[in-house]
Amino acid sequence: MTERLFGTSGIRRKVTEFPPDFAKKLGQAVGTITQDQEVAVGRDTRASGPTLMKEAVEGLASTGRIVVDCGMVPTPTLGVAAARYGTAVMVTASHNPGDYNGFKVFNHKGAFSPIEEDEVQRVLEDGRFKKGKVRPIRKEDFIEEHIQLILKRVPKADGVRVLLDCAGGAGSAVTPKLLEQMGCEVTVINDNTDGKFPHPLEPTAENLAQTSRKMIDGNYDVGFAHDGDADRTACLSSDGRLVEWDSFLAALAYEMDVVVTTVDASMRIEDVAKKVIRTKVGDVAVADAIRKNGAQFGGEPSGSFIFPDIHYYPDGPAAAAKAAAMAAEGRLYDALARIRSYPMARLKLPCVEAKKSKVMEKLPSVLSEKYSTVDGVRIERADGWVLVRPSGTEPFMRITAEGRTQEALDKMVYDARGWLKKAGL
Repeated sequence: MTERLFGTSGIRRKVTEFPPDFAKKLGQAVGTITQDQEVAVGRDTRASGPTLMKEAVEGLASTGRIVVDCGMVPTPTLGVAAARYGTAVMVTASHNPGDYNGFKVFNHKGAFSPIEEDEVQRVLEDGRFKKGKVRPIRKEDFIEEHIQLILKRVPKADGVRVLLDCAGGAGSAVTPKLLEQMGCEVTVINDNTDGKFPHPLEPTAENLAQTSRKMIDGNYDVGFAHDGDADRTACLSSDGRLVEWDSFLAALAYEMDVVVTTVDASMRIEDVAKKVIRTKVGDVAVADAIRKNGAQFGGEPSGSFIFPDIHYYPDGPAAAAKAAAMAAEGRLYDALARIRSYPMARLKLPCVEAKKSKVMEKLPSVLSEKYSTVDGVRIERADGWVLVRPSGTEPFMRITAEGRTQEALDKMVYDARGWLKKAGL
């Protein structure tokens, strides 16, 4: 097998970098390995989405699978279809820029595991695809089913004033209706679906500056912002500030018995949940750990949150609904006020894909401290921790560090930069 196609969140790259017929061949590969007769397919709002989805559908249909066309939907909505049919292919690049696109493959348990992804790649590269009778494409709408699935698990939020930024993405198909049915007074911005994104899709404070100003001007109780496929949700407080990702994660986990998070999450979650299980970065690992440990909730500090009482897919609309319900009960800001914040840093250092594995292989040899390798290399000290790992979606090495003091944080970041330099970065 050549260089791995799949990162921590499926396949993503610039559209111009996909080989001819790649989407069709991917569909053929998925159709070859799956045991499910029916396969659901969906896409986000990117301009390249209809073409790539058409090609993927063609590939799937050529293997004899019955293809269910779910149209333009959030990724978690396609997860609802996957839970019914067993396999689904989402055409999306999530929060990457508009000139990117990609693919994420699901089964009824959540996203494909790395082993399943490797099998897809093996068949794709081998080119020995199953052939079957091409059957008519069936169209189905899972949006209302997704909304009702969430509404069964959240209380009403009557009168909560919400500003919702859909970022020109697929979340506009679900979240406005969901919050309105909960009783919220919803103002929606950037709900266009023409592939023209009004601001970068990564929901950061910088990218949401205009949204923050609208929060302040409009006197809202809470704000939410999605990325391109609405598998993530950011939260804005009533004063227009973006709630820190780790604080939002901790608020959703507040006073729960068992929660799952990743090795790059803040230690503040240990302050509010009774038991915390840490696992690899990526929703596949989080969903697996939720199942194995009977956790009530799992999430990442990227804004990817899984609610097992709904399903095992990162669900931005569900996160907005859960938080809106907390706001209605007065628990959201109470929890945020009680969550302790520690100095934290998240850095991205440029690193081409071919170099990532070499750097990570050499990194342990330059360390003199005890480390763990659950995902990347993580070192814990009495005054904080530092994690070094390659990005699974971008050409970067990531340094994540947290200290009980700013001095401790600065020292860990300084040390991590030195380790990477010695390891060949």
